[in-house]
Amino acid sequence: MTRSISAFVLGIALASPAFGEQGRAGFTVAVIVPVHVSLDVLDQPSVLTLTAQDVARGYKDVSARYRVRHNDRNGYQLEFSSFDPLVRRVEVRGFDAEVVVSDGVVAIRRPGAAFEQDLALEFHFVLAPSTPPGMFELPLRVVASPI
Repeated sequence: MTRSISAFVLGIALASPAFGEQGRAGFTVAVIVPVHVSLDVLDQPSVLTLTAQDVARGYKDVSARYRVRHNDRNGYQLEFSSFDPLVRRVEVRGFDAEVVVSDGVVAIRRPGAAFEQDLALEFHFVLAPSTPPGMFELPLRVVASPI
């Protein structure tokens, strides 16, 4: 008898329509992506080699290539700093306008959508009169950072 009652209850449960309440819920998803800027050196000498001809001329030109990757719609900032008293100033060429680094840090903004950009720059090192010929650490640092 227990089996037939169980079967009867199961049959009623299967035959009866189920009613439930319907509802909707909404939620907002927010994602915060940290700003990222990286600077890869593709080609840059680690030393500045000065010949007697460079010293007599008063300057040395050096080429360098970099790759900047960033994910900020505002672009990024490049900072140039010169730190050697043997160099009076560094003229950075390869942008719309020439950038001159003499004392301290010079920063330029590079606006634009997130992307990867290759930079081909020319550094014109103007030498101090007392600079001797020889090999020296490259007297310029280049850093990329968020705006």
